[in-house]
Amino acid sequence: MMKAMKNMILGLVLTGAMMTTAAAQKDPGNPCGHKNGMMFHIDDPMSRNSVTFKSTAPLEDIVGTSNEITGYIQFNPSHPENGGHGEFTVPVASLNTGIPLRDEHLRSADWLNAGAYPDIKLTVKNIKNIKEVKSSGDAQTYDITFMGNLSFNGKTRYTEVKGRMTYLQESEATKQRMPGDLVAVRAELNIPLAEFDVIGPEGMGIIGSKVGKTIDVEISLMASTRASSLAAEAGNPCGDKAMNPCNPCGGKSMDAHNPCGMKKSDSR
Repeated sequence: MMKAMKNMILGLVLTGAMMTTAAAQKDPGNPCGHKNGMMFHIDDPMSRNSVTFKSTAPLEDIVGTSNEITGYIQFNPSHPENGGHGEFTVPVASLNTGIPLRDEHLRSADWLNAGAYPDIKLTVKNIKNIKEVKSSGDAQTYDITFMGNLSFNGKTRYTEVKGRMTYLQESEATKQRMPGDLVAVRAELNIPLAEFDVIGPEGMGIIGSKVGKTIDVEISLMASTRASSLAAEAGNPCGDKAMNPCNPCGGKSMDAHNPCGMKKSDSR
């Protein structure tokens, strides 16, 4: 009788564990679910990632940058045909054109309205048109298209962004840039300002004369499976930076941040 009971309890525990694992893998926001690929964090502590934008108009050309791009890309290098998804965020306040007064105007309600809408966000729903263009050793390069929604100034529009993505397995060479497996992304897009209700100061006719009707944007970034902010987070259940970020039970069993670590008082 006792043996039958133990077997039943064990069966229930194993079933629950398998259901939890399956649910985790289906969760698109789960960095440890490999069904949807590996999670690459856009989080360079040295701010080497960049977004460059250019406006071309008859009376003035404007070039600006931001190095404060954050987010993630989820992608399976073993099965690139499965696509992927991700998110890129750039604070409007981080845009720098080299002239402080112009930057202040850019953040105002007449332009990007940073007070009401502080971020520019690209939400990638899928990665399509994936074509391998180069493969050598631990690196694979693909032409890709990000498909998703671009949001700023209170408006969201569907967009397709063509680019190139390179997957790099961790090596002594890649560690010089960042720890972990990496993906490098280079992409370009054109943003029609009218589609996002960016019209400039009313009645001044700036757009079309001093500011281009379409803004050309270039994205250059490197993302890693080892997020730099992960280790510093006080409530991080994954332990130290050097540990597997997808293993919430990794590390010492007595780690205060380890949800699977048994307290001494529980060891009865």
